[in-house]
Amino acid sequence: MPRSKPGKSLETLVSSIERVLAKNDKVTVESPKFLPDRITGESREHDVLITLTGSHHKSTIAIECRDRSRKVTVNEIESFWSKCQDTGIDQGIIVSSKGVTKTALTKSLHRGVRCLRLSEASSFNWLLTTGIRIRQRKMVHTNWTFYPEKDLVPNPIAFAILSKGGEQIPSENLAAAVYQEFQKLADTEFEVGRGTKKIVFMSPGLLLRDDLTGNIHAVTKALAAVDYEVTEEFVPFNLVTYENNPSGDLIADAAVARVDLGALKGKLMIVYKQSEGGQVVFVPDKVT
Repeated sequence: MPRSKPGKSLETLVSSIERVLAKNDKVTVESPKFLPDRITGESREHDVLITLTGSHHKSTIAIECRDRSRKVTVNEIESFWSKCQDTGIDQGIIVSSKGVTKTALTKSLHRGVRCLRLSEASSFNWLLTTGIRIRQRKMVHTNWTFYPEKDLVPNPIAFAILSKGGEQIPSENLAAAVYQEFQKLADTEFEVGRGTKKIVFMSPGLLLRDDLTGNIHAVTKALAAVDYEVTEEFVPFNLVTYENNPSGDLIADAAVARVDLGALKGKLMIVYKQSEGGQVVFVPDKVT
């Protein structure tokens, strides 16, 4: 099984925060981004690329994310600076979870590489909760009953449901129809646990064909009995600060909660700047 490269989680978090902070259609944030090496022609990867476009000019900022057990070293500063030179980057930034050594910081100032730090925090005075409560409801099973325009005696042993044009309706189409109506039901109608909801479709425009006799009858009502399950869980926030290194000047705070809703997975983030307040965003996982 392929493994994620070291620092991938930090890269995703940094790129997400930078997208929130951008708030400008003239700023684009891409992660990762491959640029050609101006010497060899080969593709070089940058963890995050920020492009600022003005009326007649464009500048690029590359961010390198280092999520290791030690501080960033002089060699790493030099290597990143060289890559930025070879790919035509205007400004290089290194983000580390552990900070930068004193000599590496001196080298970064000489090379014009900005150093930032993303570190964990214990609490924020602006955040009044420690996490979010997620409630999900899902359909477990659906049992259909179809009512033709007149009682059929005996009831058909085998039958098919057709459209008005006589085409057989796939079961997934019926499932999609009841799912759509199920989602419209208010949350106040549900309690945590299992239950059943009955959804009625009046004059659905369907036909019932008796597969034994071939007789076709108009359907006046369809009833879907939906067995469902409602679950609820508390997801704690992971709190981080995004700041300049080593001055400690704060760029932004972020509270991040991992959300998994089955088909929808990602991060719910509150990004807070002292001068602007907070923004709530959902960052979906990338589809691979």
